[in-house]
Amino acid sequence: MEKTKFTLKKALSIFLGLLFAVAVVVGIGYLIKSNSAENEAFLTRKPTIQNLDDKVMATGKIEPREEIEIKPNIAGIIQTINVKEGDKVHAGQLIATIRIVPNITEVNNATMQVSNAEIQVTNAKVNAQNQQKQYEMQAKLYKQGVISKQEYITAEQQLQTTIQQQKLALQSLNAAQKQLQIVRTGATPELQSMATTQIRAKAAGTVLEIPVKVGSQVIEANSFNAGTTICSIADLNSLIFKGDIDEAQAGRLKQGMDMNVIIGALQNKTFPGKLTLIAPKGKEESGTIKFAVEGDVYNKTGEYIRAGFSSNGEILLSSQKNALLLDESLVQYEKGNNKAFVEVKQPNGSFKKVYVKLGSSDGINVQILSGIDKDAEVKVWNPSDKDKEELKEKEK
Repeated sequence: MEKTKFTLKKALSIFLGLLFAVAVVVGIGYLIKSNSAENEAFLTRKPTIQNLDDKVMATGKIEPREEIEIKPNIAGIIQTINVKEGDKVHAGQLIATIRIVPNITEVNNATMQVSNAEIQVTNAKVNAQNQQKQYEMQAKLYKQGVISKQEYITAEQQLQTTIQQQKLALQSLNAAQKQLQIVRTGATPELQSMATTQIRAKAAGTVLEIPVKVGSQVIEANSFNAGTTICSIADLNSLIFKGDIDEAQAGRLKQGMDMNVIIGALQNKTFPGKLTLIAPKGKEESGTIKFAVEGDVYNKTGEYIRAGFSSNGEILLSSQKNALLLDESLVQYEKGNNKAFVEVKQPNGSFKKVYVKLGSSDGINVQILSGIDKDAEVKVWNPSDKDKEELKEKEK
């Protein structure tokens, strides 16, 4: 009985020992596997050697250097439009014609002025005839010695005065008649070549926009009203870039700097340019201060650039040749002292923290001055979806 009990106890001890050994082996295997998985769970990136350009980017659009708005100097209704958007026009070319809609009040006033001028002409004519008779009588009496020379001279002066008054009355009548004709038709026959009903181009260029249609009513430009724009014209061979830039970058810019203007609508074609203006005063947009910038655009290839194209102005501040660059998203910073470091893969597959000294940055890549070389494998500690897909492909 005791022998049987001893045998069972020994067998149980052996079983428990074996079970413990198996557990140890499984645990060690799990740890090895876990460590191996951990080592393979991160992608790595190596630094690259390339040029680093320190650039400032301004966002904006392309605009003509000068844009002319054609406005009428008389109110009326558009009768014809002789051009269309995109047409090239020369100075003096007929753009549109206007039909005058007579204003009843103005017509009545002009008619009344003509009537008053006609009465003045009639009165002046009668006065001149009477004065002519008076002068002839005085001249006859003077020759006979009845009146003095002074009385003769006075009569002659009065005749000249009445003749002059008659001329002035005729001029007033002519002016009133012309005004009546202008109110009714918009022009007089002798001024037909300068008729305000004919709207002509003030300069050569391309028609950018025609905001009116045939039949639209237009208002003349005057001291109290800007007037209706019939069309806008600009020279598309003389273009500028207009954009905005952050206040942190504005202090690094100077007028005369070279810039590249990149136009997305033209498959990101790049045109050379030169910075010509940095606004002296900023404006607030969404809580940040922006400064307006302008630059000339040199279209040496004769590309057709449309006004209003969105574009970016790239201004090069400095360039580092053959710099050691690393993706800036791989750099981490210690809490407290803000020291920059990266995690570098070791030969055994583990990662080691390495402090690095940083240089210039273009917002994507940062220059590594010291700490690692071009062969270092830096851990991607914040992988993107694309990185995760790459990791899955690598594990397969």
